[in-house]
Amino acid sequence: MTPSPEPQRPTARESADGQSDAYAELLRGSIIPTSVVAVVCVVVALFSGVKAGWSAAFGAFLVIAFFTVSLVVMKRTAHLAPTTVMAIVMVTYTAKVLALGLAMFLLRDASWVNGYAVGVTITICTLVWLFFEMRAYKRLRIFAFTPSSTDSAGDTPQSGRQA
Repeated sequence: MTPSPEPQRPTARESADGQSDAYAELLRGSIIPTSVVAVVCVVVALFSGVKAGWSAAFGAFLVIAFFTVSLVVMKRTAHLAPTTVMAIVMVTYTAKVLALGLAMFLLRDASWVNGYAVGVTITICTLVWLFFEMRAYKRLRIFAFTPSSTDSAGDTPQSGRQA
């Protein structure tokens, strides 16, 4: 009598229902390095003063919050049609740009904001987030299409057709 195989447990990349949780992997792959870099930015900014430190923390918070919102929106809408998801993501992006513009407008004369510290921190944290998000996406190996196991007979070179 052969032993029955153990039921497979979901890996870190799979949820309990067996589906990939790519959004959690993307978030985890981006938020950890960005948070580390944000802390470094705040510490470096503190050498210029407390105002610069608070400004750097504010800039890092904006970056982490904005990119996290994007991933959450995509995860919540992933079950919809691709065109609907794209429309929702574009509306979310537009809302974030408007919110950033509003924040810049409201804080333009704030005495506690060091514009240089905010700008540098936002730039550095954005680059780090995007780099590590792309790295995490590359490691997920998500195909843009489903490769078929058999080639269609009409597209082979032996059939005489050429593209």
